[in-house]
Amino acid sequence: MPIISLSSFKGGVSKTTSAICLASLFCDDGATLVIDADPNRSATTWARPGGLPFQVCGEKEAAKLMRSQKFEYIIFDTPARPNDAEVEDLARGCDLLIVPTPPDILSMDAMALMAKSLPQDTNWKVLLTMIPPPPQKDGQEAMEALKIQNYPVFSRGIRFYKAYKDAVASGVPIHKVRGGKVAWRDWTAIKNEVIQAVKG
Repeated sequence: MPIISLSSFKGGVSKTTSAICLASLFCDDGATLVIDADPNRSATTWARPGGLPFQVCGEKEAAKLMRSQKFEYIIFDTPARPNDAEVEDLARGCDLLIVPTPPDILSMDAMALMAKSLPQDTNWKVLLTMIPPPPQKDGQEAMEALKIQNYPVFSRGIRFYKAYKDAVASGVPIHKVRGGKVAWRDWTAIKNEVIQAVKG
């Protein structure tokens, strides 16, 4: 039962969107649970209409739910802006820690600060999110910078599309809304990479 956690020192980095999309990616392989530990309860709001093909629960419900059901994947949407002690607990408590990071300077700086707080043996990767469309080169430049600095980064980033807002409003996975199939390709392209990262 792999546990994948998402965390960031900065809010607004597409952490919840990444959690929901990862759960959508893996639920075809087995029962998947998203644990919504963020005080904003954004994942719970997304799930409320009932159109997601996996379960979403609060942190306090999770233990009871995991005792009564068997899950193949657990996706943990953590609170934003954890302190150093919480970061260490998160890192120790999952099989893979994903740090979503838009390609702007403030987000990249927050990611670098979080990287310094992680225990040395942490299994983690950076996921570039909210990449603006061409001809802007923010995503490409951020990817090159991350690789030069030897950060563990997924080989493909997640581009920004309006379809994400529509998916939240409709309470469904991204590929179920108009224009969402193009956005969904970014996730299917990194699925095997996520699986390999979970295995360490």
